[in-house]
Amino acid sequence: MFAKMFIPTDLSEASVAMAERVGEVPGVREVVLFHARTPAGPSSADDVLRRMQELVQRQGYPVEVVLAEDDGTPVPERMLRAAAGMGASLIAMGVRDQGLLRNLFSGNVAATVLRDARIHVLIVPQSGEGRPPLFARVLVPTDLAAPAPEVRTALEDPVGTGTALLLHVVEPGRAEAEQEAGDRLAALCNGLSPTGREIEVLVRAGDPARTICAVADEIDASAVVIPRIGKRDALGSALLGSVTSAVAGCVKQPILVLAVSIHLQIETRELRSEEFGLAEEIWLDYHQLKADPETDRIFGVFADGTIVSVARCRRHPDGYEVDGVFTPVRFRGRGYARRAMDALVEACQHDTLYMHSVRNLVDFYGAYGFISIPESDLPPTIRARFAFALGEMEGANVQPMRRAAGWFQR
Repeated sequence: MFAKMFIPTDLSEASVAMAERVGEVPGVREVVLFHARTPAGPSSADDVLRRMQELVQRQGYPVEVVLAEDDGTPVPERMLRAAAGMGASLIAMGVRDQGLLRNLFSGNVAATVLRDARIHVLIVPQSGEGRPPLFARVLVPTDLAAPAPEVRTALEDPVGTGTALLLHVVEPGRAEAEQEAGDRLAALCNGLSPTGREIEVLVRAGDPARTICAVADEIDASAVVIPRIGKRDALGSALLGSVTSAVAGCVKQPILVLAVSIHLQIETRELRSEEFGLAEEIWLDYHQLKADPETDRIFGVFADGTIVSVARCRRHPDGYEVDGVFTPVRFRGRGYARRAMDALVEACQHDTLYMHSVRNLVDFYGAYGFISIPESDLPPTIRARFAFALGEMEGANVQPMRRAAGWFQR
């Protein structure tokens, strides 16, 4: 699972401590020690790197030492570029204080790597003697979905023996939800085949991140193992999910953030009139538009059953207008608006279509055959929708456009 471990080092004792714990990580076959030089850093790193190299070799692993000269790019960027280029499967970082992760936008190196990495990341705070092995008693939060292969491997193939606690957090005050979650959690646990590890289950009510961190303290977890992103966050373009981000900010134990693969079922289709309320919910953040079953055709994109983008074609007495093309901010960056427009234009291709585009999207709509036209070429009822511009659409950052009737296939 973690065949090639990449250990960035700033030559601190915390990063040296990470080199001491390589043997506690499952599946490691080789190790890379990476140091990125900085103008303010020590001129020689040889002694510390040699010490770390010897620590890794004593545990029986081949090790490569890589020194990256200062090329003017930020240290986290150089780390991530090197890890990707060398085919690393895990970035393992020792930090002096887990509190450094409380603000993932602070510019702190460890926090930035955790936020931006696309591979597994292990963050281990420096600790004294008597610490348990990293994966002796792991806490694994779950949303009750079938565990990703990476999570399953962490549960089923520990280094030596140990225990694991599967935790699901529900909203407070919902006793029936707790009971249902308990049943599903037990079924999920029964579907695992751990080797040498006892797995327990727990359902708690409360704020997800705070509850996870509290339970980690309560059970004296040796590490928290959590996916980089969950199903809910996977609908958008974030690299790090909201719960995982918050857990990284409050947990005191080592945290293993797994870059799991999440496959979403995407469906694009025309909404039925009784579903128009779904579009109006999306439009709350877009001029609070209202839908009219008498005049509107609305096309929606659904990701795992959640509507994430819509586009509307409205019939006016003198023409057809495309508007309401909108994707909420949290869902942007995944091409949902393009899918909605694909469906709309394919369904309405036999009619001439008009629209008012904001100027920075003229090229986007141009790919569908829309061309810029003067305001005077708009049908009167469609032109009247922007009467507030008093004939100065350029000042309103709006460009009238038209698509002639004609063939289109997504």
